[in-house]
Amino acid sequence: MIPMPESEPSEPVGLDQARARIAALTFPRRESHWNPGKVGLEPEIFAFRTGVGRRPARLPLAGPGGVLEFIDEMLANGELDATVVAGPTPTYTLPNGGRLTFEPAGQIEHSTAIFETAAAALDDVEATARALDDGFSKRGVRLASLGIDLWNSVDDVPQQLQAARYLSMAAYFAARGPHGAVMMRNTGSVQVNLDLGPPVVDAERWLLANLLSPVATASFACSPLEGAVSRRAQAWQGLDPTRTGFPPRVIAEGLGDPGDQYADFALDADVMLFRRGPDGGLPGTPGFRFRDWIERGHPQHGPATRDDLDYHLSTLFPEVRLRGFFELRSVDGVPAHWRPAVCVFWCGLLYDDDARRECLALLEPARGELHELWLRSARDGLGDPELVGLARRVWALALEGAARLPKGFVRPDDLARAAEFRDRYVTTGRSPALELAEALAASADDALTWGLAAEVVVDRE
Repeated sequence: MIPMPESEPSEPVGLDQARARIAALTFPRRESHWNPGKVGLEPEIFAFRTGVGRRPARLPLAGPGGVLEFIDEMLANGELDATVVAGPTPTYTLPNGGRLTFEPAGQIEHSTAIFETAAAALDDVEATARALDDGFSKRGVRLASLGIDLWNSVDDVPQQLQAARYLSMAAYFAARGPHGAVMMRNTGSVQVNLDLGPPVVDAERWLLANLLSPVATASFACSPLEGAVSRRAQAWQGLDPTRTGFPPRVIAEGLGDPGDQYADFALDADVMLFRRGPDGGLPGTPGFRFRDWIERGHPQHGPATRDDLDYHLSTLFPEVRLRGFFELRSVDGVPAHWRPAVCVFWCGLLYDDDARRECLALLEPARGELHELWLRSARDGLGDPELVGLARRVWALALEGAARLPKGFVRPDDLARAAEFRDRYVTTGRSPALELAEALAASADDALTWGLAAEVVVDRE
């Protein structure tokens, strides 16, 4: 793609300028890279108040007995080390460069710094999870990592982030159907952020990450609700097909120019939010694409600008989101015990050259049915015969690839944990959601214990 002259942030942007800018921001091509690549993690956590004979109730974000009050108490008592960044909702910056933020209904999100190895990223996640769990448990609160809140409906958990972005997002999604409220208020995930890599490798990683999404969803499904093994994934599937799922050109073309494929996807996504008006944001109308805004303008909001384009990119939520790195979004929130398996899965397949190429050859023939496989991964998970057959072969490659990564990139215990996960779920053809559903049928306490956000410290010496 030929670079276009850069416009001023507030000046109207043309279609060619927009395409070039999207590609440059989301998929910059680099000759140099880290070997094999860096790792960032973003686990989300639910906080529940429990009691004898009652269902777990979600903590409010603010107010007495809320998440923010407890975190502030922990800071004051030295139970947690963080710096408060003031805002409509505070952010807590951690000493190692990570931060604690919050999802629309108070879910806690830990976004780590970017680490040189998966081992370091997991060390950081585990230390932060233990500190949070220790502090909240002293206050009668249990923290769980699951794909969805199994006990409270969206009517029980109101939206609590009141910034214009979240209010407009809620209004826009409500105009499309009920899935937005479920996604925003009741779901949790663990995202893995990985490097693009050098040219050629980066395009292969991009295609493979998309092709792997149904296998990842089926393998780690932890939200059994309403006839699905991953109700979280189903919420995303029904949310807004213009900004979720897979760029259509990935399915149509396979290996191609990722920046160009993503540019078409971004331009054809509906405008979720106009940053106009006294409150700083107004919801868009389903059916009005960003491409339409560039080509025709808007009778109320005028022409689309470079600033509008940059913000629009932050409102896209495909399974593999391009942000100058890969944000891998297909996995439900999983208990602390299984987070290492998530890292081994993605790093072993994308960062090891042999595993990546073998896995591409395996999954490429199914590219045309990628969307259908994604739908089935949420509904049936590893109970789907085609998906479980693919998953067994994919997991063998993931474990082999992770074992070949440089010494120290993954911890030996994490390789063992990933192999245990494969044997327990993938080999048997039972997504974790089925085991969680059995625990839930026994009691709320059993289900919460199954989904612990932190586990007992293990001496790795």
